[in-house]
Amino acid sequence: MEVSEQLKIYQDEASKLRRDLHRIPEEGFDLPKTQEYLINYLTDLGYQPEKVCETGLVLYINGQCDDDAIAFRADMDALCIREEANHEYISRHPGWMHACGHDGHMTMNLLLAKYLADFPEQRKRSVLLIFQPGEEGPGGAKPMIDAGIFNKYPVKAIFGYHLFPFIEEGKLATKAGPMMGQNSEFFITVHGLSGHAAEPQRSMDAIVASASLITCLQSIVSRNTNPMESVVISIGLLNGGTRVNVVADQVKLGGTIRSFSEKSHQKLHRRIEEVVKGVELTHGCHIELEFVEMYPPVINDERLYEIFKEQIPQENRVRFRKVMLSEDFSFFQKEVPGLYIGLGTGNEEKGFNKNLHTADFNFDEQVLLRGLDTSLQMINYSKKY
Repeated sequence: MEVSEQLKIYQDEASKLRRDLHRIPEEGFDLPKTQEYLINYLTDLGYQPEKVCETGLVLYINGQCDDDAIAFRADMDALCIREEANHEYISRHPGWMHACGHDGHMTMNLLLAKYLADFPEQRKRSVLLIFQPGEEGPGGAKPMIDAGIFNKYPVKAIFGYHLFPFIEEGKLATKAGPMMGQNSEFFITVHGLSGHAAEPQRSMDAIVASASLITCLQSIVSRNTNPMESVVISIGLLNGGTRVNVVADQVKLGGTIRSFSEKSHQKLHRRIEEVVKGVELTHGCHIELEFVEMYPPVINDERLYEIFKEQIPQENRVRFRKVMLSEDFSFFQKEVPGLYIGLGTGNEEKGFNKNLHTADFNFDEQVLLRGLDTSLQMINYSKKY
């Protein structure tokens, strides 16, 4: 993977920053050490970062064109995963790990801040750096928007990155339109009537009702949606019953819904509600249904995608295949045009082919210079956003 000689001087800095952050993974909005590290680094560069939503940060870097500012978002939180590695920068917080590359995302924003401090003449436009907590849950993008960051610092476009091991190391991948899925969760409680298993006629079996419910729910995708629409309904939780000879009076189940459009998502919601009512009538039980809305779909702005293609050499980019993973970067895209970019870390020879959210996920920090270079290309874009 080749980058310009000017950026190669930041290779050691990239490794140090990423590894320092990798050692201190933290959860959700509880990010005191991570925030302190970021503040200290940015302050040492001569900047004055601002705290947002307690542990989030923003940094506005004035450029030559202040009315055409752009933003770069990096997520900060880690995952509840025990790291399985023997390298010297292993997590110092047992049970927690940066297994989704957020340490790399933060590092790219820090490198961008350092580059613009080292070469102020390269500040072709103003830049807002966003360090966002809670991407893995409960979602930190919307609270930061609600805190007024775009009111205080109006930007014309926003960019975000994600490291992906299924993309070749150093390659950039994105697309126009839907890129990642909308997701919501549902929780169902089936209330029956308990009784002796030898006399089922005197009871109302919540397990049988749940079995019928699960079968009907799993038929929604295959029988109630257009085959050209990409949607998913997956049930991941099922708990019920107390003894083998007792008819269960309650079963709890839960799952997730994924789609690439909000219209498709609402259709799934309505159909699930109809199925629940039908099972209630058929089995005579009472069923509680709760939806928990999570993140909208990631839908990339078409013009930003064209700018990306214009600025990034063809040999450095590949087309992104849509995935049903979800990302709260989508909330930023509801406010301003946005482009989400996959940055490849996959290299089987180096052993960097383990999936995200796994205990042995890792990558070569040299790819972070590709991210830095891409951000600089977006800043140096000669036309108005």
